Amino acid sequence: MRAFMVVELLRSTGEKEFPAQLMSIFFWIAAHNGCKQEDLIKECNISKSSVSRCVTWLGPKHRLEHRSGLKLVRRERDPDNWRGYRLYLTPKGDIFVNILDNYNQGPLREGYPLFNKIQQKLKEADIDSISEDLG
Repeated sequence: MRAFMVVELLRSTGEKEFPAQLMSIFFWIAAHNGCKQEDLIKECNISKSSVSRCVTWLGPKHRLEHRSGLKLVRRERDPDNWRGYRLYLTPKGDIFVNILDNYNQGPLREGYPLFNKIQQKLKEADIDSISEDLG
């Protein structure tokens, strides 16, 4: 049941589809904020092209021009390797991780009211009040 709630939270970004590869990459970046993009290939066992597509989608744009990115991750040039990138959570990405952390601490039944409230605010893009709800 918790897995369903995680998937639904991620889908509240506006995406009807949130592939497992995209979730895997997002959670790995969340656990290793500032990681190298090249590390995802080995650690998540995903091809270089798929990692690149997913990181782009998690960022400000989607590879398809008529869709926008999720804005959960930002990509910066690696200061140690000009050809590489470092990946960081955006403030929105931090909020998602905090929601998931807070949600997983309590019993499942107690999480529903907060989850539903936050999910609605995410749909309305009310980021500031989400931070207030999380305390």
